[in-house]
Amino acid sequence: MEYLKNKQVEDPSFFYAVQLNKEDGTLANFFWADGQSIMDYSSFGDVISFDTTFSTNKFEMPFAPLLGVNHHKQTIVFGAAIIFDETADSFVWLFSTFLQAMSGKEPKMIFTDQCVASMNAIAEVFPSASHRLCLWHLYQNAVKHLSHVIADHPEFLSELKQCVYEERSVAHFESRWHDLLVKYSLEDNSWINNMFKFREKWATVYRRDSFSADMTSTQRSEGMNNAFKTTFNGKLSLSELLEKYDKCVARLRREEKYEDFQSRHTDPVLCIARHPLLKEAAASYTRSLYTYFEEEFQRQFTWSCTLLCNESTINTYKVKSFYREDGEAIVDFNPTTLEISCSCKLYGCVGILCKHAHKVYNFCNIVTLPSQYIMNRWTKYAKQDIFNSKVGVNDNAELQCAQISRKMLSLALKCKPSKEVLRHLDNGIDKLASEVCELLSKVSVDENEETRCYAEFTADVDKARVSFRAPKRKKGPMEKRSKDALEAPKKGKDKATSKKGRSKAASKKGVIGT
Repeated sequence: MEYLKNKQVEDPSFFYAVQLNKEDGTLANFFWADGQSIMDYSSFGDVISFDTTFSTNKFEMPFAPLLGVNHHKQTIVFGAAIIFDETADSFVWLFSTFLQAMSGKEPKMIFTDQCVASMNAIAEVFPSASHRLCLWHLYQNAVKHLSHVIADHPEFLSELKQCVYEERSVAHFESRWHDLLVKYSLEDNSWINNMFKFREKWATVYRRDSFSADMTSTQRSEGMNNAFKTTFNGKLSLSELLEKYDKCVARLRREEKYEDFQSRHTDPVLCIARHPLLKEAAASYTRSLYTYFEEEFQRQFTWSCTLLCNESTINTYKVKSFYREDGEAIVDFNPTTLEISCSCKLYGCVGILCKHAHKVYNFCNIVTLPSQYIMNRWTKYAKQDIFNSKVGVNDNAELQCAQISRKMLSLALKCKPSKEVLRHLDNGIDKLASEVCELLSKVSVDENEETRCYAEFTADVDKARVSFRAPKRKKGPMEKRSKDALEAPKKGKDKATSKKGRSKAASKKGVIGT
């Protein structure tokens, strides 16, 4: 706790929340995020990866970082938690606290393993977010439950993956799935049938409906676990763990700064020199995203394009692969506005134009990249977006104050690496402060209004503290976590266990520090 308080002295925007065990006052659940993580979430918090399979402390409590992907497709940390147990109560507390730290902004998509407790907590705390199951965990469970099929038919797992990645349409996916079950006589297999019930959480054809930043699993968490393992030696005390965690995060941020410099001060070699569309993409995107963009651009040359129909201002094209019989897509294009949409939905899912769209643009002699298809979160100056946002004339003073505070915090963190730049910023703020004080002296402020605002602020703080106290429940045995949500529940014993009391985490006292 002393370490956390010192962190707040260094970084006033540092957020932490601790949930204590009411019986003996020991630590139960614990979440923290520094100011930089909170600012990063405002730019890249559209997709989150969450995994609790990594333990590094003496108490064997799960360590659970919340991760995302930045504009260089690098792993970025939004915060971390140490939780008492992997039950619905603990996850609800954690996600609610995370939401509080991030000013109530929900992610668009969240990836987790196949844990029933986390699935239920996500549905409660993030109702508008798309929840996706990690494909890596899904294949591991397939090996576990269908080992007899894989032993007799080694090609089964490969065909299962082809079915998972089927992206043409829901009808194609369901037809392919049915053929797979018939071929390997799995129509009555309980695990495979339960897996199909959760198909919207893992099948690629459903993933295309939501932005995922090109993530397909919790590989960010798994990759971060490897990074933590190189820094965390043995079982650490909690204070030691926090210090090691800070070193890992600092290393990730140094790597991001290096990529920022490379993207802004070096130019990639274009596959087609001086091509206007590629030049514009290279000038806008980070180097890693430009590489992704150029690969999609080059793939168009193995596809053909045919005009199907013309209705009003929309031309519909059929784009077909030279090599794959099942490789085709339908593209709608408006030549007047340059708006384009493809049945593969790659842009909506990843934020990069697909090979089919590039083929139609090429077919129609469009050699420029429409600005509406340059997603800001993938550009070199993605973090600058917070400075470009303006408060509306009808917005209240509280909203204006919050937005200005975020801008100033972001600017200070950005200048942190250079003492000279920080000094320049400090002098500029002093100058601005004197101008603001002069303006305030000309504005009559009601002292009673100031008193009322302060009273409301303290009341809100007290309310926030109360709201994060865990509800009182009857004592009961700890809920056991199911690692595989697709596994059918056992009869009798499991059913009786689910009706019993919640875990110890349900009777804990909440403490917040921000």
